[in-house]
Amino acid sequence: MDGAAWRSAHPTGTVEALGSYAQRAWTEKTSRQAAASVAAAQRLYRYGADYAEGIRRGSGLEMHDELLPLRGSTAAVLYAEGRASLLPAVLSELERLPLQEIVVVLGAGTERALETLLSHPRVVAVHHPAGYENPHEARAAGARLTGADTVLFVDGAKPCSARLLGELLILADAGTDVVLSDRTTHEGAFVRRGSASWLREFLNVSLGRPDLRADAIGGVPFALSRRAIHAIGVEALGTPARAQAAALAMGLRIKVCDAVPFSGERDVPGSAGSGHIAAWRDCLSARGERLDFPDSKRNRQAIGGGGYA
Repeated sequence: MDGAAWRSAHPTGTVEALGSYAQRAWTEKTSRQAAASVAAAQRLYRYGADYAEGIRRGSGLEMHDELLPLRGSTAAVLYAEGRASLLPAVLSELERLPLQEIVVVLGAGTERALETLLSHPRVVAVHHPAGYENPHEARAAGARLTGADTVLFVDGAKPCSARLLGELLILADAGTDVVLSDRTTHEGAFVRRGSASWLREFLNVSLGRPDLRADAIGGVPFALSRRAIHAIGVEALGTPARAQAAALAMGLRIKVCDAVPFSGERDVPGSAGSGHIAAWRDCLSARGERLDFPDSKRNRQAIGGGGYA
């Protein structure tokens, strides 16, 4: 009925205009229920697909937008480097989401991509001729340019289904500070993962969150609330281990979205060790040499030591 009514009022309306209308209408219909709980927001996201189908049937237009029961504003940040040949496919999925803006950070060799981006009205393009040391620093630079309530970080070289990305946005909008994709399952058995994965898991265990396994900030796609960005600091996002440690130490609400797979973006060679050392130094300075773990196995005073309180 809503789709037919809109079509009747806008006989020459575009698919883009219909998508904007449908998102507004769905937000209005679900605002009270979505605020009730994370489970309610997730349930309404599933129902949104049915509402979108009704809009398509009633209007006769092929609208492909994902309708999310969001309360706050959202934006996406991605880094494109080299030829950026897959950038159009990445943007195609992002434009199905109710994002206020899409910040595309372009590195060296992506000058031609600027031409493509001009046809995307929600895109904010940032070009650095010298590029960046790694994708994490580039995405941190992009995060500085948006003030959205929820920021979605995605891979600029591998498209992810808008339907799955919507899962991350729903959780962050409903009150989760850090929403991670499932990186551990993608990496397989512990023995085969490699040192970078082992360090991520050890960091999570040492800071009291063994349930996170090897999942951490920096593994795209992931989403951060504005509260998390302020607490962690944009600068720290350039070194994912420090960002993860800060989020854990501050007790931010962190959740892994099992339905969303890690993009497969490779770890930056040689940076995992130094990044995690820096992360542990930050934590040791703030929480003491034992990171709050009690020393219950030894009586240090028996050999004349001062012991631990």
